[in-house]
Amino acid sequence: MMSRKPTPALISIALAAGMTILPGSVLAVQDQQKGDQGKAPASQTGSGSNTVTTLKKENVGPAADTIQQYRPVGRDPFKRLVVKNTKPKKPVTLGFPPLDVRRAQFQQRAQRAADEGKPDPDPMSQYLVSELDVLGVFSDEHGLGAFVRAGPTGTTFYARRGLRCFNGEIVRIEVEGMESSGSRVIFREKTFIETGGKQVEQERVVAKAATAKPAAR
Repeated sequence: MMSRKPTPALISIALAAGMTILPGSVLAVQDQQKGDQGKAPASQTGSGSNTVTTLKKENVGPAADTIQQYRPVGRDPFKRLVVKNTKPKKPVTLGFPPLDVRRAQFQQRAQRAADEGKPDPDPMSQYLVSELDVLGVFSDEHGLGAFVRAGPTGTTFYARRGLRCFNGEIVRIEVEGMESSGSRVIFREKTFIETGGKQVEQERVVAKAATAKPAAR
């Protein structure tokens, strides 16, 4: 084998230390330096690996089962708060058309009946139950009847069971004793109310006693 010659730097170091330089020893020193250069210090390598592990653990986020949906606390200060009225509205009684409108409708029906050759509608159909007064009752070969007066116009009608007015009909005529003043006429009256945005029909029974004189209007 051929021996390597010592470099000038090594010769200077050896002379300063008072050492004798041998070719073999110089070669061993060079090999040792090469081996040390290829290896990283143990303390640095260990420290570096610990640092990498610590950074990895810190960058990892929370576990999936610990993540919860965000729920805002309180209310948005820029959102207008609308307070809803939870109280149910009271039913509202719906009225009926005025007499002028009802009379116009009656005339149209009468004209249509005349054009078609049918009997005229009963004129009492123009009036409400509340507008009718019972003057008395009578009896003939057709049964019981009643004298009914329309308050708004003063018109008197001969009425029998089943006769209809604008919002009802006569369901019964009752006679008590020999005097007509003790008799009465039973009406079925229909009214309409609005509740919950809907129109609802209601019925009630109204008894009107016969009077010798009509009530003042």
